[in-house]
Amino acid sequence: MKPKKSYLFKNTVFKNGNESAKTVFSGPGEMEVGPAPEFEGRPEALNPEEMFVAAINSCLMTTFFYFVRRSGIEILSYHSNAEGKVEKTQDGFRFTNVEVSVKVQLKDEKFAEQIRKFGNLAEKYCLVSRSTACPVRYRLETQVKNSSK
Repeated sequence: MKPKKSYLFKNTVFKNGNESAKTVFSGPGEMEVGPAPEFEGRPEALNPEEMFVAAINSCLMTTFFYFVRRSGIEILSYHSNAEGKVEKTQDGFRFTNVEVSVKVQLKDEKFAEQIRKFGNLAEKYCLVSRSTACPVRYRLETQVKNSSK
């Protein structure tokens, strides 16, 4: 399949009266959204700050697995944690950095270096992280069975 030159991704956000705001995505459907609890929001609602960090985290993962699929290397597990730091600057609050820490478990040590290269490629080619104004760090650690590398 030849890639197109552009793609369009859409969602809808709405709020009726005193009801919670909602976002409608083409895939998962409707979800409650609102401000983060730090900004007087409800903890059970999705908030833009967490969705921003999750978009970076999941884009890095899907970009990483794009390269893994092409290689045929078997991954036993992939686990990532992402943190986005928001600070008050002279222009107001903004994300100042996002850090994504990844642990990849492999069956065979001989693939560890190649997996680290795929991590570098994910960091280089992830659409969402390359589109942000703040720096994004992607740290990947490989593990073989129960040993850490």
